Amino acid sequence: MSDWIETPTENRISKDAQIEDLDNVVMSGNVTINRNVKISFDSLTTSSSPILSIGKYCYIYPDVEIIPSTEKMFIGSYVIIGNSSKIMAKDIGNRVIIEENCVLHSHCVVYDCCLIKSGTVIPHKVVIPPYSKVSGTPGIDFVIQSLHNSYKKTIELEAKQLQILNPS
Repeated sequence: MSDWIETPTENRISKDAQIEDLDNVVMSGNVTINRNVKISFDSLTTSSSPILSIGKYCYIYPDVEIIPSTEKMFIGSYVIIGNSSKIMAKDIGNRVIIEENCVLHSHCVVYDCCLIKSGTVIPHKVVIPPYSKVSGTPGIDFVIQSLHNSYKKTIELEAKQLQILNPS
């Protein structure tokens, strides 16, 4: 018996994932949601359209927590979210890698082609510009650096490989 639920659009959801209300989630295809991923919605949220939209070729590692606020949350295509990260961001662009143990606070925005290094905390309402490498904790060692545009294809290829290999 498989540990996965597979959809016609090749989305794979672990049977151990905890998705509070699947009607509030739209996945574009080739999305993998691993074990112990928790997607929960504000109990006061009422919407006639989905609150969480996930683009194609996204890979969500185990133990990730995604908590959209009362507004809609968009996760772009070719996004990789590392182990034990907590995502409350408003928007995450295309071709973004969020390494393990990161926290993206509510209403922050991460634009296209960004690398969020392990253990990084992005504060409430902060906007990360395109082609950025972000690391650290605010008030201690928070740094935003420029990322070369060659990362665009590299991130896309890594996201596609994860869909095929599924290392988790």
